[in-house]
Order: sequence, then structure tokens, then C-alpha cells
Amino acid sequence: MDGQPEIVQQVLGYVNQGWELAQGWLLSPAAWSQFGLLVAAFLAALVVSRKLSPILTKTITPPEGQSSYLAQARRFVLMFLPLLLPLLAYAFTGIGEQITRSLFGSGAVIAFGKRVFLFLAARALVRDIITDSFLKMLGKYILIPAMALYALGLLDDLTAYLSATVISLGNISFSIMALVRGVIAGSILFWLGRWSNDQSAALISKQEEMRPATRQLAVKATEITIFGVAFLLLMNIMGI
Repeated sequence: MDGQPEIVQQVLGYVNQGWELAQGWLLSPAAWSQFGLLVAAFLAALVVSRKLSPILTKTITPPEGQSSYLAQARRFVLMFLPLLLPLLAYAFTGIGEQITRSLFGSGAVIAFGKRVFLFLAARALVRDIITDSFLKMLGKYILIPAMALYALGLLDDLTAYLSATVISLGNISFSIMALVRGVIAGSILFWLGRWSNDQSAALISKQEEMRPATRQLAVKATEITIFGVAFLLLMNIMGI
């Protein structure tokens, strides 16, 4: 391994650690007990979610034809029902983690299961809930990979590596992590800015008592304000 690149050595090191961890789990009665609790937690969550989903759907769904703010809020909440199963599994697993730690003094397998359930929740969020194409792309290529790394326990190591890797351009130096954080934050902020601008423009255009020129001026002023605030927030997030 001495002649191999550093990144290859790190990957092989992680593979060896994972193999040793898997061997330890397979030979440990405590680990098998935790696997059993994970299965029980998932089955319990499956049963409860199947019982609760129809009740919640019937309770939250507003009557047809209603378009009030309350009805829109209820429809918005209804969108998140696909998260019920993984979040219930996460909650039940948390209860199991307390039990296993009190009995065996260890809960590594349970903690891993909790991270897996969070990954499944993120996957359901991107697949079943988010409809905007831009946000879906961010979820598919950023959120889901990040949650997968978190489930495997590699996210902190990757974050530390990216934070330690510095790029210098003349007198300017920044880490890759700062660049990634800026790209993600900038994308989200300017998407929010675009959405807010569309909502504001639609609201202003309905103000018939305003003159057309005044409405146009108000739309432009609102647009400049929204994107100006988004830019300042981005600069603050990036530490500039």
C-alpha cells in the first residue's frame, strides 16, 4: 500500500474498518439483539403508519373547492405523509437504543439503523414530496448523497477533508468546503429569491387601484430588494 496514492490508501482503510466492524457485529450477541430491535422497530412503524395514514389523510384533507389559506396549509402538511413511516421507525429505534444501551452499554448497530432511517426519510422527501425540478435536482445530487455518507458514518471525515483542502488564487484562499457550502447556500437562496419575487409580482399585479407604471416600478423595486438581501445573506454565510 505504500506505493499507492493517499486517497486510495484512505479508501482501503475505510474498507478495512468497515469489514472489521461488520465482523464484530456478526460475532456479537449484543449486535444481533440490536438487529432484532431494528427489525421490530421497522415492523412496528409499518403497522402504525398503515393505521395512521388513512386517519391523518381524512382528517387533514380539506373539503373540495376550498382555497383559503388554512386549506392550502392543510394540503401542504398532507404532502409530508410519505415521511410518516421512516420517521416513526426512527422514533421507535430511538426507544430501542435507550434500552440496548442500558442493557449492553453499546448501541452502535441501533445508531446505524437510525441513520439509515433518516436516509430513507430524505429519499422519500426527494422522491415523493419535492416537485420543483431545481429542488429535486439538489436533493438528488446533494441531499441524498450527503445522507448516505452520514448513514455510513463518513460525512464528518469528508467534511474535515474538504475543510482542510485549501485553494489559493492569488491573495485569496478558501477551502473546498467553503466553496461547496457557498454553492449550496447560493442555489437555495436564489431559488427562494426567485420564488418570493414571483409571489410578490403576482400580488402586486392584482392591485388594480395602482397605476400600471406604479405596479411595474413596485415589482422591480421588490425584485431588487429580494435578490439584494439574498446576495448579502450569501456573503454572510461564506464569511465575506
